[in-house]
Amino acid sequence: MDSRENTMVGPPPKVESPVAVPSKAPKGRGIIIGAVALVVVGLAAFFLTRGSKADANAAGPGNDAPVIDGQFIRYSDAFATRAGITTEAVRVESLSPIVTVTGTMKYDPRRFAAIGARITGRVKKLHKVVGDKVKAKEPVAELESAELGRAEAAVLSARAKEKAAEADMKRERRLADAHISPERDAEASAATYEAARADRIAAERAVEALGGDLDNDIGIMTLRAPIDGRVVALEAARGQTLETSDTIYQVADLSVLWVELTVYERDISAIRVGDKVDLTPQTGAPVSITGVVEYVGDVIDPDTHAAHVRVVVPNEPQTLRPGQSVVARIATTGPATSALSVPKAALTRVDGKPTVFISHDKNTVEPRIVQVGAEDAERVAVLQGLKDGDQIVLKGMFALKSEIYR
Repeated sequence: MDSRENTMVGPPPKVESPVAVPSKAPKGRGIIIGAVALVVVGLAAFFLTRGSKADANAAGPGNDAPVIDGQFIRYSDAFATRAGITTEAVRVESLSPIVTVTGTMKYDPRRFAAIGARITGRVKKLHKVVGDKVKAKEPVAELESAELGRAEAAVLSARAKEKAAEADMKRERRLADAHISPERDAEASAATYEAARADRIAAERAVEALGGDLDNDIGIMTLRAPIDGRVVALEAARGQTLETSDTIYQVADLSVLWVELTVYERDISAIRVGDKVDLTPQTGAPVSITGVVEYVGDVIDPDTHAAHVRVVVPNEPQTLRPGQSVVARIATTGPATSALSVPKAALTRVDGKPTVFISHDKNTVEPRIVQVGAEDAERVAVLQGLKDGDQIVLKGMFALKSEIYR
């Protein structure tokens, strides 16, 4: 009995299991697999953390760009604040249009002169060349002319005959007064003198008509400048034979020029004589010169539906040249027109077409192409594309455009 109790109370005997040894191998592999998994998870967590930080940095301030959603553009509050976006209602305004057209500089005909030979002759001397300044009546060239020589010789002959007739008249008058010769002889001599005098005057006028100068050498014509100005053209050389139709010099006063503009009939009614005009050359340095409308055409060309407008421009210093193309902006003073309009700052161009951004709600706008009309210094008339009361983007529009269309 006691021996059985002792046997039952002691520790149970160890029994070797035939599967005990193989069970150790899977346990080791599990540890290795678990360790590898931990490393993979850690690396993944590391790279995910780096990626999330990089994404967070990329999504920082300045990258909350607008996005295109169909026909709309949507943007965040942060972008609106950064770009300073503001809107304004489209409204009907009274406009005094600024008409913009191109034109060409021209000589003022009242300040331009062509110098030519009145008779056939040969160029003896040129006193002036292109670019030289001249004064009125200053010699510019000399011509030799046989025709002029004959006319001047006729003057000398007529003067001699007049002088002889005058002496004979005076002698006959003394004899008649002394009752030595009859009165009719004195009267005949007086008539002869008057005829000689008339012949002399006619001969001198002929020389003047030919452009001669009796104080010069016989047969030498001196060409003189008719106005103050500058020689702008010379079409002769020394020794060249000229005909009466030839022009030798062109002289112009360039201190005042004309601008000839072609204005369409839809704008011509707004232009008045005296309106101010800003002119800018189409090429070269941007120089702005102010002129005045001197003439508004009275006739509309049926082919072009336009009329001519003449602008007088002071050109001192002489920065403008005849033949030069310019852009003219006419500040009209004619009757103002009422039109649906937008500020110029609200208008941009997308693909070359005038465009505004219409606001639909706080952070949504729609780009819309519009048809524009007349404009003044601040506003542009909108003929199609908007209606009264539409809200359009005014400030921040260029920032919005640059983000979307860059």
